[in-house]
Amino acid sequence: MSNKKIGIMGGTFNPIHNAHLYMAEQAREQFHLDRVIFIPSGFSYFKQGMEIPDGSIRYQLVKKAVESNPYFTVSRIEIDRPGDTYTIETLEQLSDMYPGDDLYFIMGADSVNSLDKWVRFTDILEICTILAAVRNDTDEKTLVKKIEELKSIVPSADIRMIRTGRLDISSTMIREKIHNKQSVRYLLPEECLEYIVMNNLYAEDNQISLNSDDVKIY
Repeated sequence: MSNKKIGIMGGTFNPIHNAHLYMAEQAREQFHLDRVIFIPSGFSYFKQGMEIPDGSIRYQLVKKAVESNPYFTVSRIEIDRPGDTYTIETLEQLSDMYPGDDLYFIMGADSVNSLDKWVRFTDILEICTILAAVRNDTDEKTLVKKIEELKSIVPSADIRMIRTGRLDISSTMIREKIHNKQSVRYLLPEECLEYIVMNNLYAEDNQISLNSDDVKIY
């Protein structure tokens, strides 16, 4: 029986949006992944000082976003882990859960550019294959240069590029648009938007409504 190829898509997902989903689907297709596990972060040391919804809320958003794709699942392993969240600990836990299977860590080029600042980043490069996509304010030339730099530190590192085109959607953009009463339709799954509206996330009390003529986010 051959090893399974498991994609890992981690992040704050505050909120998850269509660029996350498209990047994961392109990684799955281009690298023939058997499944992709989405892992909302717990308490990230990178996000200290930021106001972020509880992990259970972000888990529900991701769950709603991926439930229509039979190749996508969502895990609570980081949310349920006490203390700071470190990617290497998640990868080691997944390696124990899926012995013999190959892990593919999916991330944006912006994350690759800061990877050498992550805790035990050399171990990350040794335990999994990195699949990187150009998005937002990064470009392919910068990404290639960073990949070469990381491989000079860890020669065995396997870092590959996902061909997606530019993905100029961000969670920050969505939060700002909701706060400013602007439309975010088609930026994230409608099931997620419904959940955001019903739970009044990213907005002041009673600021958003599914049917409001003044608030055209849905």
